[in-house]
Amino acid sequence: MKVNVILLSLLYLVITACSFTTDKSDPDSPRDWVNGQRKEFAHALYLSGQGSALTRDDAKDRARSDLAKQFEVALKEHGQQSQTYMSKLVNGETVQSLSQKVSRQLLSYTSRTLQGVEIVDQWYDKNRGLYHALAVLSRNRAQHQFRQELQTLDQQSQQRLRQADAETSPLIKAALVHQAIDAQKQRRIVQSSLQVVDFSGRGQPASLSLPELIRSRDTLLKDIDIIPAATGEMSSELVKILSGASAGAGFSIAKTNNADYWLRVQTLLDPVFEQNGWYWLRGTLQINLSDASGSDVGVQRWPLKASSINIERTQQRLLSEVDKLLKNELRNVLLGFALKP
Repeated sequence: MKVNVILLSLLYLVITACSFTTDKSDPDSPRDWVNGQRKEFAHALYLSGQGSALTRDDAKDRARSDLAKQFEVALKEHGQQSQTYMSKLVNGETVQSLSQKVSRQLLSYTSRTLQGVEIVDQWYDKNRGLYHALAVLSRNRAQHQFRQELQTLDQQSQQRLRQADAETSPLIKAALVHQAIDAQKQRRIVQSSLQVVDFSGRGQPASLSLPELIRSRDTLLKDIDIIPAATGEMSSELVKILSGASAGAGFSIAKTNNADYWLRVQTLLDPVFEQNGWYWLRGTLQINLSDASGSDVGVQRWPLKASSINIERTQQRLLSEVDKLLKNELRNVLLGFALKP
């Protein structure tokens, strides 16, 4: 009798245990990961995310988004540091010229990172009418990708610095150092992602100092004398804007006509037209850089557009647009001229 009781007890325990076991081959079997348990995809080896929705595709998207959140803190922190570091005071105003560019870089890089994410399991809960999906990213695979990218970026920076050492033109030297800086800024984004997937959280620290590279470039820029000039409509306002943007970009404004470069700006505007009580100005902003001998170094154009309820305010808005544009892009454009073939 005791033997029968023992056998019945063991049978009950086996049946009870089986009732809590998940079976991925059975589409109706609940998944352990729905309740936060991940026996198959250990946290030390995988990043994971899960999502639930009324449709299968929405559940997959939410699972990927849930996994992506683990990168958000590191990437947002990097973005804030970059914006704060690049913040500077120009003519009494605080300018954060690279904030939008940094945000775009972070978004782009996060999107590329998530290309390695796999949907490894799905389950439909008939009782609640919900689809569930599990997304995972292999730490080892992601680390390998990130470390390769870091190696490539470091090689690019070192190559640009070697080229800069061999150059005699301060503008070309500054442009090459600037490219090394861009590579190291991108490196910080990759390093932030690597620290997320690296279980130790250390990643691969940089061998180059970004602040030192920036100081080196800025020192080179200070040795470059520029004469700002403007022609055409609103020339007196334009030359003031150009002078401020040039100084904010790090160049020295020449006090005599003996300078390394002339930088000319002009607006090529269509006639003012009125529509529904609003006055519109449209056209093109153009800058020309030429060296001391008068040879053209480069030309850059941007479209312009402004409107308001009177002509004077429209012109002011156009000038404000020019000011913002030059403060944000002048340094990159002028240094880009130096390396054009």
